[in-house]
Amino acid sequence: MRSNFSFLNAKFPALERFGELAEQYLYSDTNSCLLKLGMIGETIVNLVFTYDGIPLPQNNTAAYRIQTLFREGMFSRDLGDILHALRKARNRAAHENYDSLEDAKALLQMAHSLCEWFMQTYGDWSYESQPFAMPLESQEPKAANRREEEAQEEKLLEEADEAAAAAPAVDRSVRREQAGKAANRRVPSEAETRYFIDRQLRQVGWEADTKRLRYSKGTRPKKGRNLAIAEWPTDSGAGSRGYADYALFVGTQMMAIVEAKAAHKDIPSVIDYQCKDYSRNIRNADAPYQIGSWGKYKVPFTFAANGRPYLEQLETKSGVWFLDLRRPDNAPKALRGWMSPAGLQELLEKDVAAGNRALREMSRDFLRDKDGLNLREYQLRAIEAAENALIGGQQKILLAMATGDGGIIVPSQAKTA
Repeated sequence: MRSNFSFLNAKFPALERFGELAEQYLYSDTNSCLLKLGMIGETIVNLVFTYDGIPLPQNNTAAYRIQTLFREGMFSRDLGDILHALRKARNRAAHENYDSLEDAKALLQMAHSLCEWFMQTYGDWSYESQPFAMPLESQEPKAANRREEEAQEEKLLEEADEAAAAAPAVDRSVRREQAGKAANRRVPSEAETRYFIDRQLRQVGWEADTKRLRYSKGTRPKKGRNLAIAEWPTDSGAGSRGYADYALFVGTQMMAIVEAKAAHKDIPSVIDYQCKDYSRNIRNADAPYQIGSWGKYKVPFTFAANGRPYLEQLETKSGVWFLDLRRPDNAPKALRGWMSPAGLQELLEKDVAAGNRALREMSRDFLRDKDGLNLREYQLRAIEAAENALIGGQQKILLAMATGDGGIIVPSQAKTA
């Protein structure tokens, strides 16, 4: 089987070599595979510094080099996440004998996508991305002489650095523009999306591992654990045979349904269709896990995400989108990160309806009283409009006020000012 990295042969043979070895070691020596994938990331970072003449950071660690290039605008946040993932996997492989086959498969696809971006930015601007094919387990690994292997790699790295140093200079702004174009054309794999969503969930306190903690492998809710159980079955006809990508459990309580989608999908539309349908069609067999019901919904909350960090300019195609299903007038909203188990529990216990009733019933006498705030009529109308917008579930309100005076209220989709 031809290597997925053979397209690098003419311009970047060092990267081709690391990629080819990572494929060869995938099943027979997964630890070495992860080390080679880490070398792909490190090599690309070092070559970017050389090609563009960017000074190395004072704190010249691998992590700071990646951060420096991101601040310079040389690659997007999602490419930076891939580079950090490759770096961390290499460190774990070197120091902890880390050898997760499932992680290696996901990172192999990410490294391939990263290399295609690098080719389109520093090699051949007309290069067209090619589909990735996972190496077959039946392939016989080639016998390795590690000393010869390392000597060859060192030679290839020296040649790569010399070629980068001798390459014609490209204006930094032109390079940034091309890097951005190449990054926008990149289509993250499903494995990449799940890899980063797993990691993001773990960072806020959920136990998440798409390949290990999944319904088909016998994972079930347990008291004292906050589990994100992958591929949870429902009676829905939506999506992949009715399987939700994740169900979130605080102990034995089913708190939320999560759908992971490709980066090019509009995330709010995923909530309106798949997420809502899964939440309506929880199986009767799972009734013991239900907290209650809210109209047709059997789960209080739902999320949709594609693993991308939140970007305001790509709001509907980035970040984590959330919908509280307990009220029919609630609308999906973008979050900058995932809610923790404690955060969901706190939200569940919050009685929004009671709070809205209290707001409606609250006396305005203090606002009108001459010994109180003594507000004018248009100021009272502004407060009333703001309250009604909040009670109606509106997330963003614009208040326009003159300095030292009252103002007007414009309930709209504008941001709070």
